[in-house]
Amino acid sequence: MFKNMWGKGKLLFSSYRAKTVILFFAILFVLISASGCTDVNSSYGEVELVEVVDSGQIDDALMKGPVVLKLGSKGCIPCEKQEEVLSEIVPLYPDSASVLLVDVKENPELAGAFGVSYIPDTCVIAGLENGSYVYIRQDGSASLDRNTARFIGLADKATLTETLDHAIEFREER
Repeated sequence: MFKNMWGKGKLLFSSYRAKTVILFFAILFVLISASGCTDVNSSYGEVELVEVVDSGQIDDALMKGPVVLKLGSKGCIPCEKQEEVLSEIVPLYPDSASVLLVDVKENPELAGAFGVSYIPDTCVIAGLENGSYVYIRQDGSASLDRNTARFIGLADKATLTETLDHAIEFREER
């Protein structure tokens, strides 16, 4: 009688263990499948997140429309979260704006040119005036001084789209 109970217990334990292992792998599979990565160069129509290595790329993008420029670094968690927000903005402006990224560790010259000291550092550039970038502040006013028109830290989607809309209006008025 003791042997039969031990055998049943062992069988139940093995069955329980097998179910637990299967459940573990099923949950793991779901988690891996559900977690997406932001592919920086994936396309959403005409506009995509583009990594920039020189200011000429910014100037070229400005020929098409305003530019949202994010200066940050790979491995910086707030920078990665900012890219997620920018990925949500990309499809809203397929033919009217560009979203550009600068890795300040890989491009220290650009970081220096833009006066980056904290990341993420995001700004909206409406155009060029006498060789200088024209930045748009959140309230819609234009400035040649980036320090008055930049977003340090994580900027939300509503703030960036509002500022980008102001930049589009600014360009249309000119």
